[in-house]
Amino acid sequence: MVRFIDTHNHVGLAELDESLEVMGRKASSVGVVAGVITTGCLEDFERAREVAHRLGWGYCVGLHPMYLHEQSDEDVQKLKKFVYEHMDDSHLVGIGEIGLDFYVSQPDKALQERIFKKELELAAETHLPVSVHSRRALYRVMAMMADYPQVRGALHAFVGSEQEALQCVRRGYFLGFGGSMTYEGSKRVRRALASLGSQALLLETDAPDMAPSFAENGRSTPVDLPRYLQEMSRIRGEDSEALGRVIYENSFLAFPRLRNVVELTKNFVATA
Repeated sequence: MVRFIDTHNHVGLAELDESLEVMGRKASSVGVVAGVITTGCLEDFERAREVAHRLGWGYCVGLHPMYLHEQSDEDVQKLKKFVYEHMDDSHLVGIGEIGLDFYVSQPDKALQERIFKKELELAAETHLPVSVHSRRALYRVMAMMADYPQVRGALHAFVGSEQEALQCVRRGYFLGFGGSMTYEGSKRVRRALASLGSQALLLETDAPDMAPSFAENGRSTPVDLPRYLQEMSRIRGEDSEALGRVIYENSFLAFPRLRNVVELTKNFVATA
């Protein structure tokens, strides 16, 4: 069986259609061995840590650009404190979800960029990878990340062009693909996906967000990952099992601490 890692989701931080334990068992039954839970605000940090330990997954902590406010500079200090206090927690695998979102109505670009810069500095200091959000802002995300060449990680929910995808890969970043590629109308995403070498690819769900075309309830779940791989292999014209093996290893290259999590929890079954 192909093994899967959901490299970006919010499992346990948003309402689920079923219990965490049931979801965990279902995901495990289709080959999902781990996930990376990413946060949006300070209130998510401890919960993400708790859920990651319960499931035997990894987690990232960061301040999502859509949820910033006047006190966000203070929140960065609390983020930094949390990270340093939990650096010995192997389940902490990165900084995220961080980045820029210029799609929202009247975005405070100066605030977003100031906080993103501080979070990139934290990633550089701690040698942790990042899980990056970029909506209508990829050009600025790339420009800012260029100032931190030692920082690596994943560009979550990639929707850029073929040229932008190749530029990101040349910089050493992995690109996450999920529900959006399952839509026939997502031609730009599909062209970018087809143009890349497999060594740059990651699978993610953004669960419960970014629902795939086949979702009956408007939500995504880690259980969807095998169907995502099938769609990805169809778009690329590749054997799904071979592609799945490459993507599985890519997940560890993007989030190196995750390998130890998986090794420690190979036979993990979620329990209450």
